[in-house]
Amino acid sequence: MIWYALYIALFVAVMFGVGLYHFRRTKGADDYLIAGWDVGPVKIFLTVIATWAGASIFIGSVGLGYQFGLSGYVRFALPATVFSVILAVVFARKLRRTRLYTVPDIFDERLGKPAGVIPALLSAGLYAAPVTAMQIVALGAMFNILFGMPLGWGLILGWVIIYGYTMLGGLPSVIVTDSIQTVVLVVGLVIMGVATWNYAGGMTDIAPAVPDGHLSLIGDDPMGTLVFAMTIGPFYLIWQSSWQRIYAARTERIALWGNLTGMVVAGTVIAIIPVFIGMAARSFVPAEGLRPDSVFYIVLQDILPPYLGGILAMALMAALVSGGDSFLLQGTANLTRDLYQRYARPDASQEQLLRTSRWGVTLIGLVALLIAFFITDIVGIYTYTLKWTAVTLVLPFLAVMFWRRTTRFGVIACMLAGLGVTIAWEVGGNPFGLTEIVPGYLAGAVALVAGSLFTDHAPGEQVRAIWFDGLERRTAEEVTATAGRSRDRVE
Repeated sequence: MIWYALYIALFVAVMFGVGLYHFRRTKGADDYLIAGWDVGPVKIFLTVIATWAGASIFIGSVGLGYQFGLSGYVRFALPATVFSVILAVVFARKLRRTRLYTVPDIFDERLGKPAGVIPALLSAGLYAAPVTAMQIVALGAMFNILFGMPLGWGLILGWVIIYGYTMLGGLPSVIVTDSIQTVVLVVGLVIMGVATWNYAGGMTDIAPAVPDGHLSLIGDDPMGTLVFAMTIGPFYLIWQSSWQRIYAARTERIALWGNLTGMVVAGTVIAIIPVFIGMAARSFVPAEGLRPDSVFYIVLQDILPPYLGGILAMALMAALVSGGDSFLLQGTANLTRDLYQRYARPDASQEQLLRTSRWGVTLIGLVALLIAFFITDIVGIYTYTLKWTAVTLVLPFLAVMFWRRTTRFGVIACMLAGLGVTIAWEVGGNPFGLTEIVPGYLAGAVALVAGSLFTDHAPGEQVRAIWFDGLERRTAEEVTATAGRSRDRVE
């Protein structure tokens, strides 16, 4: 136990040291939320990897490997990688050129108010808070298993670590510590992967122990694998954590190559190791009555000596904190930029926005802590948040990027129809055996096309296809003023 405590205490001390350093240097919201649009290629590369490897990779992918074998990788990490690469290759330069902050920013700038409200509420409430809660749950479980700490106190301690460090330094400290955390988590994953594989006896002993289909990339349920992959994948086109790292890059070239290389390494090298760990665990971890989320902790306790297990515990903490801080800042950016600045105080100074941002971290953090006490399934909650966010935002994002005829009414109708039909279809038991994302996307597409073709561009819109025409970045005051002048002309 002493080894675990020493490694974890050292790691927390370093993180809070970096946070305090940047607390004194951060003067405004631009620095706090987007690191002043001035991050270099190495830091972008490392922070992308660290953000990728949160609870969904460390805990979720081990569970998917245990439950589905190699198809666990095809279900989650592979589609996430493919769509992340598309985001970097096709959109990174165009997005960086706008010098914005968030996903909802794109809708507000292109379509005017209130097009960004639904994306902001989804991003802050439906995604950022629950996914931050996932990291808190994983930390609480780690403290419970390693030190016998009551789970409730473990959750509170996990929250204190993630919240306190993020609140102090914002994105600048996150990017610095992500660089350190990437090294730690890669070393920890490699140690755990090699140790688990050897402990299980290598492929000769693992192959007979795994169920039929676990050595196939598509598994024994190809359609289920495909549906799960297409439920997960499209979300990564509008994953705000990736967008923030694109926006934060110093140049368009860095936005492209820093994010692309980080995504490829994270998705093809780092993400596959936990799947192999889960597969290997089949040979010595009994499946009866086992929750897939617990496989990682069983492996951690059973096969590694404490001096190596401590490194892995530190790696797990690195993964969870790097994910938690990114998701906290994502929700905070939505509250500060997309709601407070645009709708309450368009003339707010950088100092006022900085104070609001720190209060935003507190609010999102407290909501996440509350949710953490009710989470029982990490993979399940992550799947729901990704699915609902994707069916709401992916089609509107593609529309404003490529279709000049897109109107505000069409986009809002698409968001509401896509989300509403998806939830209603699932609540109704998926009639005709059709998975809910199919009618969700179809309803959104119909609403988008019909709504845009049969309505005029609203006051305040920039009638552009952003990928072809670019986007004129305006302040919140200018968006309001432009809408007012357009309305006067119409009247």
